[in-house]
Amino acid sequence: MKIHIFQILSVFILLSCVACEKQLEEEVFSELTPETFLTTEVGMNSVLNSAYSHGQLHFFDAQNAHYFAPGFTSGAFWNKGGGIEVWWASLTNFTWTSNHRYTGGYWLENYAAIRDANLILDHIDNGDFSDEIKNSMVAEATFIRALSYVQLYNFFGPVPLYTSSSTESIFIPRAEESELKSFIEEELITAANSLPRDAAEYGRATKGAALGILCKYYLNTHQWQKSVDITQQIFNLDKYGLENNFADVFALNNEGNSEFLYVIPFVAPTVSQYLNALIFPTDYPRLPTQQVWGARTYLFDDFVNSFEVTDTRKDMIVTEYINTSGDSIVLLGIDQSLSLKYEFDPSASGAGNGNDLPLLRYSDILLSRAEALNELNGPTQEVIDLINEVRGRAGASLLTLSGFSKESLRASILEEREWEFYFEGKGREDQIRQGVFISNAQARGKNAQSYHVHFAIPQIDIDANPLIEQNEGY
Repeated sequence: MKIHIFQILSVFILLSCVACEKQLEEEVFSELTPETFLTTEVGMNSVLNSAYSHGQLHFFDAQNAHYFAPGFTSGAFWNKGGGIEVWWASLTNFTWTSNHRYTGGYWLENYAAIRDANLILDHIDNGDFSDEIKNSMVAEATFIRALSYVQLYNFFGPVPLYTSSSTESIFIPRAEESELKSFIEEELITAANSLPRDAAEYGRATKGAALGILCKYYLNTHQWQKSVDITQQIFNLDKYGLENNFADVFALNNEGNSEFLYVIPFVAPTVSQYLNALIFPTDYPRLPTQQVWGARTYLFDDFVNSFEVTDTRKDMIVTEYINTSGDSIVLLGIDQSLSLKYEFDPSASGAGNGNDLPLLRYSDILLSRAEALNELNGPTQEVIDLINEVRGRAGASLLTLSGFSKESLRASILEEREWEFYFEGKGREDQIRQGVFISNAQARGKNAQSYHVHFAIPQIDIDANPLIEQNEGY
């Protein structure tokens, strides 16, 4: 956001310093001024689409931060090779700084989404829009703004709270935590009350998406009863369910299935995601149009071996393959197994694939409800049944109630989430929520400190806004 703001300020200063005996009064006919562009449906839809693009992390750095940083910091996988090894190694080793490329990109893209959402909310009353269009745009912009603040809060803790597109107050400090948390809650409730059950267009926000993000927000902030209440509202929508086969959830020919509450849509080659290009080696068999890079992202043996033999979620992990030279390459046993959760896209152009990426799935709602109920009441048959819905779909053995304490069931739910959501960007927040993020890293021999539960505020933004204070420890 700051880039656009300072461009505006630079132009203003330049024009203010022009020495003229008589200022020129020029009539502006451009259709791109806010007074004209943001009063048209075409203009507003363009800004809304931009807000979605930024908030859905379509851009490389933010995408990498969301789907890779949680795995490296939680110990799920590790990286070797490629030009990005230095960035990933710092996450694995807890040596990242305020100049980290990908967390900086995450900050930038979420604030770009917030900027666009604020533009819509500030200008929606200036155009001659029908009530239907106005209500829809307001609901979607409210959702995107709230989602972006949730994502920022998960990474950085309290951040500056911008609720207007005005450039008059661009230098503001970080919001108080209570203020930001109240804002997120109110915005998501407002969005959920206004958004439709079914999206007008694939990839747009729905009531279920807003409720789902709110459910996870409540869970991550230990508001257990509120999280349980929201899961019931999601159930009442009678819209979502588990796919019969785990692999079908992510299949290219099954996109838009009923397990997704919110998905980030990609269509190669125009809008692509790059996960496989950062995972697979160059000798892995693929179509000539499917490119990979020098980076490798490997799963640890301990994780791969932790699955039950019958658990089909393990089937999406490549433990050996025949390379392009016809040689057999064994990966399990040397901590180099590969995730093929997202198949190579036949329509891929270069490194970019068109697989949709999940932001929130129904299995997450089931396990979130199970976790919240366990925190409230300890082990119950309902909690076990919720977990078993997820395990049963995967072909894993079913749990029984006997023998569990609240603490042991909490640990079991965390392990279940690791099996269910690897390479979906959940591990870091799950471990932080359950209070084991730092201790787990220390057990792996990392110099993790309590302040590492937050990433550093990007130094470039602190330099641009002197009112922003850095997170403790950086």
